[in-house]
Amino acid sequence: MNSRFLYLSMACGIALTACKSDDLMPDTSGNGVSETTRTLYVNMAIKGDNASGTRAAANDGNPMDGTDFADGNGESAVQNAYFVFYDDNGNVVGDYVSVNLNGADVTVDTGNGTVEKYYKSIVSVGIRKGENNPTQVVCYINPTTPTELTKPLYEIQTVTRQAVTRTADNTVYFPMSNSVYYPSSDPKAMPQIAVPIESDQLYESKEEAEAADASTIEIWVERYAAKLAFSYANIKDFETSSTLYDVDGSQSEPVVKLTFIPERWALNAESNETYVIKSFREPTAGGGIMTDNYTFAKANEAINGTNGNWNWNNPSYHRSYWACSPAYFTARYPEVASDVTDYTLNQHYYTYKELTEGKGFEADNTDAQYFKETTVGRAALESENPQAAVASVILVGHYQLTVDGGAPPVKTSFYTYSRGKSTDKPGVYFPNQTGSTQSTVQGGGSMLMRFFQELTCLYKKDGDAYVRINPNNAADLATLAGACEIVRPADAVIGDMKVPSRYLTLQLTGTGMDNIYVANGDGYKSITTSATAAANQITLTEANRILMQQVQFCNYYASAEEATAANAGGKAYFNIPVLHYGWYRVSNSHNASSEIDWSSLQVGDLGVVRNHSYSVNVTAISGLGTAISDYTAPIVPPADTKDQYVSYKVNILKWAVVPAQNVELK
Repeated sequence: MNSRFLYLSMACGIALTACKSDDLMPDTSGNGVSETTRTLYVNMAIKGDNASGTRAAANDGNPMDGTDFADGNGESAVQNAYFVFYDDNGNVVGDYVSVNLNGADVTVDTGNGTVEKYYKSIVSVGIRKGENNPTQVVCYINPTTPTELTKPLYEIQTVTRQAVTRTADNTVYFPMSNSVYYPSSDPKAMPQIAVPIESDQLYESKEEAEAADASTIEIWVERYAAKLAFSYANIKDFETSSTLYDVDGSQSEPVVKLTFIPERWALNAESNETYVIKSFREPTAGGGIMTDNYTFAKANEAINGTNGNWNWNNPSYHRSYWACSPAYFTARYPEVASDVTDYTLNQHYYTYKELTEGKGFEADNTDAQYFKETTVGRAALESENPQAAVASVILVGHYQLTVDGGAPPVKTSFYTYSRGKSTDKPGVYFPNQTGSTQSTVQGGGSMLMRFFQELTCLYKKDGDAYVRINPNNAADLATLAGACEIVRPADAVIGDMKVPSRYLTLQLTGTGMDNIYVANGDGYKSITTSATAAANQITLTEANRILMQQVQFCNYYASAEEATAANAGGKAYFNIPVLHYGWYRVSNSHNASSEIDWSSLQVGDLGVVRNHSYSVNVTAISGLGTAISDYTAPIVPPADTKDQYVSYKVNILKWAVVPAQNVELK
């Protein structure tokens, strides 16, 4: 059976008013204003579109019936349905109509492999005197708060929910609503939100409606939820080296081998809420949501740009493969963890602490999970850090390591630092022993000593001469060790720079600086801890800024406090942006690559869309993950790690199924 998910073909009929049809005066106004209080009957069919997960790579990102859709697995159960009727102006007509469909589903073969099941009955709608007759209808399946859905069409498009499933009677139900799509590719076409009702599809009695099966109104509905499964395999050791310095300045390069141990995974940057109706609203320049919907021409331009050709709308399937989630309406996206509070109101970025306290899923959990629709537009892709803006699977874990083949593996925090390495792999260094510059890991180099080797700006006064402090001199090394530490620089030192929480650097502590001078290009300056500096002085803040600029930053991989803990070892994560159908368009020049060229992306290339099923499979992990140094800091994927990916495939399933992607983390 073809996988397009035609949700429920429902003709739901239950008269909810106490009026009898023979008590009503006939209305001769067609679909105009009702001249009396009356009840009208509609033969209604609700169809669930099975196209929520698609593997459409072979067809230019356009899912095809028979190959690219999959049936739901208990995800199409219906407990109840609600119909809201509207007039031509999008105003609610009458009260919403509740229909109990529990146990009334009918499996049907439609001949096109797109319908999974349908429900059929007659729906009655009570019309008050003076109200317009209904001309369109929206159906909600398994809603959580149906009374809040009786809003005008222009307003219902901005109503949100925080959950995409709900549980009742020990059953998980999936809220659904009308499939929203453009009924034609006419440039001026607007999205169809409510299904049209013609005047000859309204009947004065239930019997007339039952007899008029040919005029059944079909409503196609889709789940709010997106489905995603994750798996990993083939973890390879990451091999690099450290640098070990002897007192006389000689050095060696011991081999360091790191083994990644996965712990948990989650969907990061997921939208905090989802719309109850798929949205195609236009955004404002400031990240707001306009009252106007995109025309087809504007939507296509926003999605495909100038060189894309993705066919994201398929009226013959009664569906589109894109939408604007709340995350789409954001003015600025975060570059570093400290931006999250200020910039992002619409998305959630996990902390390592949250994940260890039960959020997300065990790394070995390969069951499909359900998430909120999360898409972003051109503003996100053109932001300073687009990788942080898009929905991505994050895999967190820790490293165990060996130095020069030592055994057993060491469980410790560590640093990485790229200076002085001729390869593209950074060096690995370790904390120093208390009261010493020696490494806490036997045979490995200390980060403190490595930073000292980069220092050329600190001097001591020897008589009338200024002499550079030499870390390969025992006395000078003791001076440096007593005055310096490895920390995240203070905000005053950072200034306007964007510094990730994992970045640490060498800083002066403010003590032990009696005979330390800073060469700043304007002579040799002594260091003062006062807020202002006198002549021939420099403030501690300015001195630390010079140190930071000279030695730059290392990455700190924090470890659990107890080396015996099961998850002890430097923490890290891998980030995997979820590919959508647009990625498989023919015009995407890098769709066979495991790396993403962020400058050439189109809007529909990445994202998580409702009623689509994704499968992200890590086929190999051979690279070094991004460091986690602060367990309470939001995980914001940095722009400078954009080449670190997982080998994965995405299948958008009846549930539409997205093609397999293989990406190796390296």
